[in-house]
Amino acid sequence: MIAGHYINYIAFSLVCLVLMTLPFLPAFREWRHPSDAAALPVSPDYSSDIDHFARRLQADVAARLGNGPATGYEDFDFVSMPVNNMNWRKAAKRLIARTDINTSAPVRSVQPLYVQGSLRAGAESSFSALYATGNIELGAESEIHDWAHADGVVQLDRKSLALRRISAGTAIELGHEAWFERLQAPTLRFGSRTSHALPPAEADQTPASFADLPGAVQQTPSLFLVRGDCTLDTDKIYRGSLVVTGLLTVGDRTTVIGDVKSREGMSIGRGAWVQGAITCEKRVYVLKDAQVAGPLISENDILIGINARIGLPDANTSVSARNIIVEDGAVVHGVLWAHEIGMVKSA
Repeated sequence: MIAGHYINYIAFSLVCLVLMTLPFLPAFREWRHPSDAAALPVSPDYSSDIDHFARRLQADVAARLGNGPATGYEDFDFVSMPVNNMNWRKAAKRLIARTDINTSAPVRSVQPLYVQGSLRAGAESSFSALYATGNIELGAESEIHDWAHADGVVQLDRKSLALRRISAGTAIELGHEAWFERLQAPTLRFGSRTSHALPPAEADQTPASFADLPGAVQQTPSLFLVRGDCTLDTDKIYRGSLVVTGLLTVGDRTTVIGDVKSREGMSIGRGAWVQGAITCEKRVYVLKDAQVAGPLISENDILIGINARIGLPDANTSVSARNIIVEDGAVVHGVLWAHEIGMVKSA
């Protein structure tokens, strides 16, 4: 009788041991004989480095041409010249162009394209991914679906579509009614090329203090808090930082040497100059000829007005919001990221 109990106990223990071991067998088998040792692909949605995919393509091309170490992804075809004879839609592999591409006809490539030189293509061109060691110039109503990078300038004419991420070593220029998501370059230009106002001269402004604002509470020697709405008068110069729980209005041609933050929205007046960061939970309006050193961050929407300037050539910054509208002549130095929709407003 006792022996039977021992046998049952041992059988039960063995069954439990087998059941506990079974889930680990695939991992043990993969450890002994790896079948998935290659690096995992990174989705464009999750890589925080805007030129991550451009650098990967460049490394693969260098390996294919014998100019760099092997990457394991050196399978390419070459673009036939002249390009008017190229059947872009039938390409089964990524493509390399060993010289400039210059055509007034549209180029529509379903495969990623690497150009050793510059690319100029006509209206209604379309690319999945694009890299040029020179410049990229696409005609009106062109589309980039995943990413594009140029070591020089990226120029997209009116009504073009720049999904995902666009980066450039020198500048990005988007025409009127162009749509974008994420842009990064030392200089971003929108609409037409116009002159830009310089920061207002301090000699033409009257010194003012946040301490004199209605309801202002001094938090630190240089930080003030205002509960409710707040307006900074025109043609003034303020030094220090300001937090507003309501709506903040910075008057025309007023300078703030510091950071500003508001909860219910913000308006930066015409010709105003905020020499610090702007943070807001709701909409931010940067009006005509205004300037912001940045960063400029909103959890809602941002309007960058005519001839407005964000950042400086020698001090790039970032602009981030759910939706961003940029008007004619605006310039941003650094990164512009519209998490949902970005648009260049028509003049």
